Amino acid sequence: MLQFDIILVFLMASAAIYCVRTRVPKPFSDRVRDVLICAAHYDDCVIMGAEYSYRALENGQSVTIAFLTCSGPNPEAEIACVRKAEALAAWSAVGIPEKNFTFLNLPESPVGGPLSYSDQDAAIAKKKLQFAILTLPECAAIIIPAEGESHVDHRTVRKVTLEAIVESQRKDLLVYETPEYNTFLSFFHSPRRTFWTMLRYVPLFNRIVGSYAGPPTYMDGGPGSVFRDTPSPLAVKKKLLGFFHSQNVALLIHHFGYATPYRRASVSKMSRARVRRWRFVAFGSCCDASILAMGVGLLTVTWLTAYELASAFTVAATPLIDARTGLVLLGVASASAYLVKRFRRTAALETSLFVWVAALGLIFGTLGSRIV
Repeated sequence: MLQFDIILVFLMASAAIYCVRTRVPKPFSDRVRDVLICAAHYDDCVIMGAEYSYRALENGQSVTIAFLTCSGPNPEAEIACVRKAEALAAWSAVGIPEKNFTFLNLPESPVGGPLSYSDQDAAIAKKKLQFAILTLPECAAIIIPAEGESHVDHRTVRKVTLEAIVESQRKDLLVYETPEYNTFLSFFHSPRRTFWTMLRYVPLFNRIVGSYAGPPTYMDGGPGSVFRDTPSPLAVKKKLLGFFHSQNVALLIHHFGYATPYRRASVSKMSRARVRRWRFVAFGSCCDASILAMGVGLLTVTWLTAYELASAFTVAATPLIDARTGLVLLGVASASAYLVKRFRRTAALETSLFVWVAALGLIFGTLGSRIV
């Protein structure tokens, strides 16, 4: 069994290295254009478009920004006014005047919903976005959130912007999509975040591994392109994030201070209803089938490792003590403890599975050991 365990670990490590390498974004090579950034909240415009905007401004092109919500319960709320002032101050620092902004002023929604505005409100916002799109220079670019964003406002601004682009009938526009944050895990599309997140559910590691903070990832397709020629665009992004004191600057930079990936998007394809691949919920996230395969592999490695360690320890300790009873009791106690934790909902099912499988490996390795 040890040989099979080593082979399985080698195969999983090789697959992991391959996936990480294939998800490295390419250097951005498109011609930078006049740009409209369609953001849900005031800080989103920096997270999504700071680097592209910096290059556009360097080339003497225009940058316009549209905000779906007022980032508060209403435009007159204190938090909404503060966040609006922060956004205006941030962009004025790179020379973008207030006249380049479109404020749709819908109320901010909770991350997971429900929407704080009606379909009629969204339709009115779409008409205003359509006007902003029609006034863009020829062959301009539009930046929208990528598919599958966790925040319902991000999903809404993507939807209404795509509809506004279609209804404007402008064929000259180039649309880029970029992710901010989502809970999607995939062995192929987000390997680093997947490994990091799964580690948080492994006993002992869950006490030392914090939440993932790294480059954003798409739910499917290619990894996109980032500005890599100089560190200037990313430095500007971090500088602009520093204006949003109401949102905790340190956390913003920690979670979003990474190169933003941009990916060309087909408006006609994005406007059609997409067929969802088989997905399920695990590790606190939405997962694809690759996570099931990876989970089975990790559980198999856990079982084999526990089996081999128990067997080897039993054989090695036999001349001194009879370790069988103690190891079996340890396995039963561990499994029972996490059965109680699951019943009390103080341990995740995924964490419990790792313990139960390790406990079974410990018990079977002890009982199956050959003592000469």
